[in-house]
Amino acid sequence: TAVSILVMRRMGPFWVFLCILYTFISNTSCLTVNTIWTQENNIPENIQENEVKNLTQRLLGNRSSEFVLTVDPGLRTENGNNKAVLESRTVNGVTIINIVGSTGVAAAWGLHHYLKYFCLAHISWETSQLKLPNPLPEVQLTLTANDLFRYYQNVCTAGYSFVWWQWSDWERHIDWMALNGINLPLAFNGQEEIWRRVWLQLGLEEKDLDEHFAGPAFLPWGRMGNLRGWGGPLSRNWHKMQVTLQHKILGRMRNLGMMPVLPAFAGQVPNGFVKRYPNSSYTKQNWQNFNATFSGVYLLNPMDPKFQQIGSMFITEQAKEFGTNHLYNCDVFNEMRPPNNSVEYLSGVGKAVFQAMSSDNYAIWVMQGWLFLDSGFWGEEQTQALLSSVPQGKMLLLDLDSTDREQYTRTKSYYGQPFIFNMIHTFGGQLAMFGRKDNVNRRPFEARTMANSSMVGTGFTPEGIHNSYVMFDLLSEMSWRESPITDITKWFQDYAVRRYGSSNMLIAEAWKLLANSVYSSSARNFHGHVLIIRPPQLGFKDLVWYNVTDVIKAWGLFVAASEEFRGVETFEFDLVDITRQALANIAPLWFYRAEQAYREKNIELVHENGLVFVDVLKDLETILGTNTNFMLGPWLEAAKALATNEEEARLYEFNARNQITLWGPDGQILDYGGKQWAGLVEDYYIPRWKMFFKALETCLLTKTKFDKKKFKEDFLIIQGRPFCKKQNKYPTSARGDTINIARKIHQKWKNAWK
Repeated sequence: TAVSILVMRRMGPFWVFLCILYTFISNTSCLTVNTIWTQENNIPENIQENEVKNLTQRLLGNRSSEFVLTVDPGLRTENGNNKAVLESRTVNGVTIINIVGSTGVAAAWGLHHYLKYFCLAHISWETSQLKLPNPLPEVQLTLTANDLFRYYQNVCTAGYSFVWWQWSDWERHIDWMALNGINLPLAFNGQEEIWRRVWLQLGLEEKDLDEHFAGPAFLPWGRMGNLRGWGGPLSRNWHKMQVTLQHKILGRMRNLGMMPVLPAFAGQVPNGFVKRYPNSSYTKQNWQNFNATFSGVYLLNPMDPKFQQIGSMFITEQAKEFGTNHLYNCDVFNEMRPPNNSVEYLSGVGKAVFQAMSSDNYAIWVMQGWLFLDSGFWGEEQTQALLSSVPQGKMLLLDLDSTDREQYTRTKSYYGQPFIFNMIHTFGGQLAMFGRKDNVNRRPFEARTMANSSMVGTGFTPEGIHNSYVMFDLLSEMSWRESPITDITKWFQDYAVRRYGSSNMLIAEAWKLLANSVYSSSARNFHGHVLIIRPPQLGFKDLVWYNVTDVIKAWGLFVAASEEFRGVETFEFDLVDITRQALANIAPLWFYRAEQAYREKNIELVHENGLVFVDVLKDLETILGTNTNFMLGPWLEAAKALATNEEEARLYEFNARNQITLWGPDGQILDYGGKQWAGLVEDYYIPRWKMFFKALETCLLTKTKFDKKKFKEDFLIIQGRPFCKKQNKYPTSARGDTINIARKIHQKWKNAWK
């Protein structure tokens, strides 16, 4: 095609030769998972160099003049893996760092490595520490990637973390991606407008789409066919804004040498489509107890002729608007079982889904391996039937939870289809210090070297970010390390030196305690087990896989060292976080005592312990309010900032409030996306806990049993639904001095845990 010819001209003679070679040896196309990396160099070197130069300027300001970053595609390994070469030289007495990368991303990756290990700097999602030495340290180093890919995002991240982002947020985050070598990011913004065009071409009306598209905070689950309409409708303004934003996102990603993964058709159709095409074949699936208004999404049978038509129309329309790198995410049967377990059916589904992408002759199907966790359905025959339905190398599997419930061993390395080793870590964007440091340090190497391994990358797949960044920093290093870290505890201590800008014996001891407690989990996951943000009920236990005294000791060490780090934003962020963690561990003590008092029919002790429990939460509210990263206000204001009129502002705020509380009209996934944020603790969690302890006292007075179901119904009426509909404002600026308040709270509660 003309597009292919243009691409090949840009690629240069070396890359044209490779493409012709692979065309010769493949009867499908010149692009497979093992050759798709050629897409990284579609953008000319000078454009990638300019983009990474701008990144360096944004990151380092005036000091950026001491770095020269260039791009040379010829640096790649024979397998196509990225590489960066770092060298220092002296010019007029000034140390200049030359970094040459095989792509713009590789050059940025090399820059980050230098800043991290030679300048002891630190860059994370929320905060940075960039005190660079002068002159800059000398360097002579070659950094080589172990794999083809560094992947990023979960389909849910767009809901739990990115939903209200504007370009300034995305720009900083794409910089972070590049600095961490990410070359395969998910890019899902703006797809509803593409679907809108497709459905209208097929004869549907706007009212059909108003009923179909979920609201902004719930788009991921609408896209996966889990629900429809909840939180909607989407306005034309939303569609236009997201298309404009997607152009900026894709432009920046591609100019840096990334290969964005775009969506494809997985089968879910609006009700209006079923009415217009009643003779097509459908199944209807329900999810998480949503009623018929918002669930029961129709899935078009992949073997139905309309499936190919819709899939092709979407791919074509999307490419017309956004271009393509030929990588398409498509998740069939996400958290929903197929209607038939025969291998013939499942093989047919796979072939049909891939064929629906065929309007792009070079399409590669990127699929989350999450469905295979349902081993009760996905036996060996069923799994192999789906995976072998697509030509080898034309499907890329995302093993989402490789540090815990990995599927690459059970599926025999996905029966030869390439896969990426990922860490999901965080569900619902909830907060808790958590990690599996030993699995992160060991498993990627085991997965690469196992028999017949088809592993081609590492990646991050959290449902939400802004939690336990240290674990993501650790996994990022598995992309270049040749073997596991020998002294992992020391790595955590060195992490603290980089993050805070200097060493401190107290902090070193604190991180040693944390590394071997909260970050050495043997539990499945903390999600849904943090007592203070769970729906109150008798018999619930806070999940603890570690010695809580280690957390309390670490907290004390942070407080003791705090004055030395006053004004260091990375440290103050962590001081809030460890105070939050300690209080979240301490509060359950009084819940257990109140519960015991209730069983002993001691109403006075129920009341007294309930008061102390609430007092802990009040102090939690106070410390969270000292840092904007732990506050409700910025989340709500970011939602409203996207609105173009009052009606949109009300809808977006409702979306923002409901997602982090009820998650549905009737608490269908109550508190799944719960956050320990100032404002939310004070106006949502504390009132609910007060209501709970009052209910226990009432039960003792009336000699009745606590009714969990009735309590939830009363809560929804009295507090839950009203909170979601309110429009009161919350602070967007921090209140109080983090260090002084942390000291005061520590003094108050340090002896609580005995």
